Amino acid sequence: MTVFTAILVDGYRELVAKKLFTLSMILSLLVVAVIGIGGLNEQGVTIVGFTIEVPFVNSTMFTPAEFYKLMFNSVGVKFWLGWLACLLALVSSAGMFPEMVSSGVVENMLSRPIPRWRLYIYKFTAGLLFTSAQMAVFCLASFLVIGLRGGAWEPGLFLAIPLVTLLYSYLFAMSALLGTVTRSAIAALLLTILFWGFLFTVNSAETIVNGFRIGSVKECQAVEALIQKRKKENADVDVSDLQTELERDQSTLANLQLWHRVVFALKTALPKTDETTSLLQRWTLEASNMQEEGADDDEEVAATAQKQRRRGGPGFGNSRAKTSVVVAAIGADQRSRGVVWILGTSVAFEIVTLGVGCWLFSRRDF
Repeated sequence: MTVFTAILVDGYRELVAKKLFTLSMILSLLVVAVIGIGGLNEQGVTIVGFTIEVPFVNSTMFTPAEFYKLMFNSVGVKFWLGWLACLLALVSSAGMFPEMVSSGVVENMLSRPIPRWRLYIYKFTAGLLFTSAQMAVFCLASFLVIGLRGGAWEPGLFLAIPLVTLLYSYLFAMSALLGTVTRSAIAALLLTILFWGFLFTVNSAETIVNGFRIGSVKECQAVEALIQKRKKENADVDVSDLQTELERDQSTLANLQLWHRVVFALKTALPKTDETTSLLQRWTLEASNMQEEGADDDEEVAATAQKQRRRGGPGFGNSRAKTSVVVAAIGADQRSRGVVWILGTSVAFEIVTLGVGCWLFSRRDF
């Protein structure tokens, strides 16, 4: 038996003994069952024979295939894969590294000659394999539900397996490092969740500031266009009020651009969990011929910026820039962020984190 196989078997036995692996599998299947027990009729949604009247959600509006794809997108991708599945995987694997560095365990693992850094990577890889197995069970069950209940067989659903595993690996790399440092599963789990919350905060801040920035750009463009229009209609027209407004908007834009550069630089250096989830959703939708739900987030940012401007704060929202134009610009900006930036910079952070963990594990006595 190779060292990696031994680590894999040992990790599996550990998870099974703690009932964590079995519990995660059961919960994954329960989520799929929630998707599968629903149905449609002419009045609305049916659940175990009971009808719940839901406006605009019935068999006259959606085919069974469209309904189950929508459920997979809303419940499976956004709710389960994007958040709870990763959290459950973190809980399941939080003790892998603290227990490995506990007294006497490392010596037993190193009874066969192997570099410590390789042992660290083997343990990390084993954790990812267990997570990918959970994702595979969920995707296979969802594939069968959508196929059997909706009549649509969509192999594109299986794209979720590598993407969710990659998303989880960002967090697991940090959990492994923290577990090695603290030697405590609870501390590693809590600190990793705090780190995840920090990533969410940075992403939200960048999204909001970027929405204000783009809105301010469109506001300046709208004022400039209005000045040119009035001068074209009457060369002697007084546009001093518009010039003052433009100068104020340009000053606001300069401040927003500065803040956005700072937040964007910080975000670039960190794992992009939200963008990876969005990429997962977009790729899964495209591969499975699903429809996106719309630009709700962009519209929310635009509406927030408009309210802020009306209160006298930075943003856009007087009659110059149209909300639809700003929303379209925000959406285009988000889509312009390529896979290399989203995944490449995130993987780079993960590699650095793993490198630090390997170095500490190799240098410290356990």
